[in-house]
Amino acid sequence: MILEIFGMIVFWIILIAGVVIIPFGIAGTFIIVADALVYGLLTGFEHYSLGFVGILLGIALFMELLEELFSGFLARKFGGSKWAMVGAIVGGLLGAIIGTPITPVLGTLLGGFIGSFSGALIVEWLQTSDFTHAFRVGMGAFFGALGGKLTKIVVAIVMVVLIGIRVF
Repeated sequence: MILEIFGMIVFWIILIAGVVIIPFGIAGTFIIVADALVYGLLTGFEHYSLGFVGILLGIALFMELLEELFSGFLARKFGGSKWAMVGAIVGGLLGAIIGTPITPVLGTLLGGFIGSFSGALIVEWLQTSDFTHAFRVGMGAFFGALGGKLTKIVVAIVMVVLIGIRVF
């Protein structure tokens, strides 16, 4: 009985941690999926099926892709070219990679935001030679990166709620 209670506490702590770590550039949705899978395996999938875990995995994969594309889409929406979209996406990825060793976790987050902004701004500026326009496109990429992160957090919360409904 005590072991079961301890296991349930750890299960919920990991689910909540999966949501909390998303703003820091860590793929918390995959941690949520892994936690759900382990819980299902330990309980013989008593509360939900392996198919449900597969759906959660599909959602997690989709959110990873969508989060990356958000900055590019908003750069385009703010008047950027197709190349500015690519610059925002590549810049966000490179910024996160470069920021991680500087300050793990926080550097990943800030690097991704700054990289999205810089990538879109630089590419658009090189194409148009209009810094004001390029800055606006860069801001679109920044807001897109921020929106992608916030959307991913909301979806992670929904994933935890769906798991909670099935467990209880």
